[in-house]
Amino acid sequence: MRDTCRTFFCALLPALAFAAPASAEFFVDVGAQTSRVEGMIANVEGTVDSTESGLHVGFGASRRVGERGEIGARVEVSGLGSDMLLAVRAFDYRRHVSERFSVGAFLGAARLDLATPAYGYYLGAGVQFRELLPGWDLGVDLRFGDKVARDNLLPTDPQGGSPDNFYDVSGVSVYLSRRF
Repeated sequence: MRDTCRTFFCALLPALAFAAPASAEFFVDVGAQTSRVEGMIANVEGTVDSTESGLHVGFGASRRVGERGEIGARVEVSGLGSDMLLAVRAFDYRRHVSERFSVGAFLGAARLDLATPAYGYYLGAGVQFRELLPGWDLGVDLRFGDKVARDNLLPTDPQGGSPDNFYDVSGVSVYLSRRF
């Protein structure tokens, strides 16, 4: 085992020595969003729907991959009325169609801040218009939180039926992004 590790690291060191330095751009997003929350409550027939709008804030980092690609990660917070949606874009890919226009897709996880938190998958797609103003980009994203689940643990939670409540969050966010 020791010889295998030594061989691996001996082969890795020259590759690291000649690799191009990695650089990333950091950014902050500020904008607005509107979302539809569709809840499947444990003992309620059908779904309970609401539409909420609010502030959208995010921050993250990305770097170029190849000539036209960009990959990154981002954390975002969106206000949904009195609740909050915290999302992590663990994989955020953008394809530059031209110098000023790109399309992208993302995948990650979401936390819906309710009486007890609800967790689920988070995915979406969007477009970005670069350099709308010097250093500022305009982004528009369609996003979806899939089956964000909350356990019924509180005495005030619905009793009977499923032990969980599920929420689908779908929405659109429009934001300005400042790169550093």
